[in-house]
Amino acid sequence: MPRRGGTRAVVLTALATVVAAAVSFAAEDPQPAARPGLIKRAVTSFLADDETGDGRGVHLGPFAPRVELLSTGSGLAPMLHFWAPDIGGTPIDIHASAAYSMWGYQYYDAQVGLVPHVGKKLPRVAWGTSAPFPLSDLEKTSVVPGFDIYASARYRDYPRERFYGTGAGSSLLDRTGYRMQDGLYEGIVRFRVAPLSFMFRAGLLQTSIGPGTDSAFPDTVVSSDETTAPGVVRAPDFLHFSGGAWLELRDEPGNPHSGAAVGVAFSRLDDRSGNEFRFSRTLVDAREYASLGSNRHVVALRQVTSLEVPDAGSRVPFYLLSSLGGGNFLGGYSSSRFRDEKLLALAGEYRLEIVPKVELAFIYQAGKVFGAMSEFDLHDLLHSWGVGIRLKSLREVRLRLDVMHSVEGTRFDVAFGPSF
Repeated sequence: MPRRGGTRAVVLTALATVVAAAVSFAAEDPQPAARPGLIKRAVTSFLADDETGDGRGVHLGPFAPRVELLSTGSGLAPMLHFWAPDIGGTPIDIHASAAYSMWGYQYYDAQVGLVPHVGKKLPRVAWGTSAPFPLSDLEKTSVVPGFDIYASARYRDYPRERFYGTGAGSSLLDRTGYRMQDGLYEGIVRFRVAPLSFMFRAGLLQTSIGPGTDSAFPDTVVSSDETTAPGVVRAPDFLHFSGGAWLELRDEPGNPHSGAAVGVAFSRLDDRSGNEFRFSRTLVDAREYASLGSNRHVVALRQVTSLEVPDAGSRVPFYLLSSLGGGNFLGGYSSSRFRDEKLLALAGEYRLEIVPKVELAFIYQAGKVFGAMSEFDLHDLLHSWGVGIRLKSLREVRLRLDVMHSVEGTRFDVAFGPSF
C-alpha cells in the first residue's frame, strides 16, 4: 500500500505543477518575452493543435514515442508507435505500437492496409479492458473521411485485473485478481458518409485467464469456479462479428460545446469448441451538449446501455461481462466493480472554462448492472459524484484528473482524452 500512496502523491504533484503552468500560460497576455522555461514549453506543445505542422507531433522518422494509460490500474505506460502512412505514394499504411506499463501491463498491435487517419496523425485505437467495444474504436475514427479496409492484430497482457463477483450485490471484500492475456485478429471495414460512420469487423478472439500478480488479493482462478466466474476454468476462443454506426453532430468531437452524438453497435461471439459460451451484445451510446450563454459554460449528458443475451444453455465469460466502475462509468467505485449481462449508465457534467485551455467539471454519474430485462428501469441506481480538472487545446481534451466519491470511498482517476 505505501507504494500506491507514493505513486499517487507523485502523480498528483506532477499534475498540480502542469495545471499551474497551464493556468499561468493561458492567462498571460501575448507579449514578447524571454524564451519560456522547460515546463512552460512542454505545456505549450502539449496543449497545441499543431495546425502548422504535419500532425504527427513528437517523432523521429516513422517512430513516435508517447505515454499512455492502458487500463485503470496499469499505471503510466511508455508507448512507441511505428507509423508509415501512404507507403511509396500508395494508399497503403502500416502502423504498429508497443507499450509496457509501470505495473507490468503489456500492449502490442499492428494494422496494415487502408488504416483510418487524418493527415499524418497517428491512428487511434482503444486498448482498455472496460472500453465499450466496438463503439470506442468507431467513435475515435468518426471524424475520418472516406473508406478504409485493413487487417489488425492485437495482443494484451494485463496482470492485475479485478473481479468482485457478478451482480449488483457483489462485495468489496470478495475482490480477487487475475491475469488476462488475449489476442484479437481481425479484418475491418470502415467508411464515413458524413455525418454517419459505419464499421464492420470480424475475426478471432483468443483469451487466457491465469493468476494475477497483485499479492494483496486472492487469485480469481483459485477462489472461483465456473458457477461464480464463467470462463475461469476454460477461456474459449471466439469467432466474432460486429457492426456499428456512429452519428456525429458535435461542434468539436474532442472538445464539444454543443450538438449530439449517437452510436449503436451489435456484436456476436461464438465459442469455437462448443456451445457453452455463445452470446450477442447490443450497445447504445447517446451524448448531448448545450452551451449556457457561451462556450465557457457547457452542460454535457450521456446515456449508455449494454445488453448481452446468451444463447439457450450458454453463458457470458466473466471477463467479457458489461462492467461499471472506474474511469468510464461510476468513477467513485473501483474499476470493473460491478459486472453482469446488462448495464445502464447515466452521466452529467457542468463544465466551466476557468481560462482558455483549463476547464473545471462538476460530475454526477448513476448506473446499475442487472441480469434480466425486467430490471431495465431507473430503480436501485448506484451513484457517484465529484469534480474534475481538464487541460485541453481548442479541439481536444488532452488530460483530465477527476476526483470521484461514492458510498465506497473516494477515487482519483487520471486519463488522456475527454470523459465523453
